[in-house]
Amino acid sequence: MFSDNVIFFDGEFTTLDPTTGRLLSLALVKPSGEYLYLELETGDAPVHPWTAEHVVPLLAASKVSDEEARKKIREFVGNGRPFLVAKTNQFDWVFLAKLIGIQKKDEGGDIFNWRPIDFTSILFGRGVDPSTPSMVLAKDMGVEIPENFREHHALSDAQLLRALYLKFATT
Repeated sequence: MFSDNVIFFDGEFTTLDPTTGRLLSLALVKPSGEYLYLELETGDAPVHPWTAEHVVPLLAASKVSDEEARKKIREFVGNGRPFLVAKTNQFDWVFLAKLIGIQKKDEGGDIFNWRPIDFTSILFGRGVDPSTPSMVLAKDMGVEIPENFREHHALSDAQLLRALYLKFATT
């Protein structure tokens, strides 16, 4: 592993369209297992029917504003500018960058290293089909799936991503 300065990320969004979509929830998980989970205010952002059926029912926490989310993210991450590891990086990174203002350092855009790590590329490079569901990967690799795991819940997905990444890092 090049660096252990990583944070695992998963987000759930109103739609996959980055021009109209917004983060509904996000989770950041450190290698130690410490985590931050937030559900965000989304205003009148359109919600895709699939999201309404599979993601929205899993949301239960009180909602925070974008400003409060940026503050909590900065406090959680600190000043180390870790690499962000996500499984569906092309969506997760775009929506997170939209939230934290990645080009605006005075608004928190310097929180993460600007080169996110795409876990599906790691899978591809290791000869694993990147479209394999995380639950299947976990079973195949002997990674324990928590009893309370909920697919398409940002915290569950980020915690499982962490476990998979750490397993890959040691094999």
